[in-house]
Amino acid sequence: MQQCPRCGGSAERDPEHSGVMRCLSCWDVWALPTERRCPGVGRGTFAPALRLLEEYRELNR
Repeated sequence: MQQCPRCGGSAERDPEHSGVMRCLSCWDVWALPTERRCPGVGRGTFAPALRLLEEYRELNR
């Protein structure tokens, strides 16, 4: 079990929602931080967005 950041009570994982913790005292709910799989995951959507910005920049000149 973990400790609640709000009241200091005991907390456990929510059985209905993955990646969510719930305090057993004050019923506060928070999401656990997720780890990134690899540093190149976001580049698939980032590169096309940069190309689009470059096209708009040429149109505005």
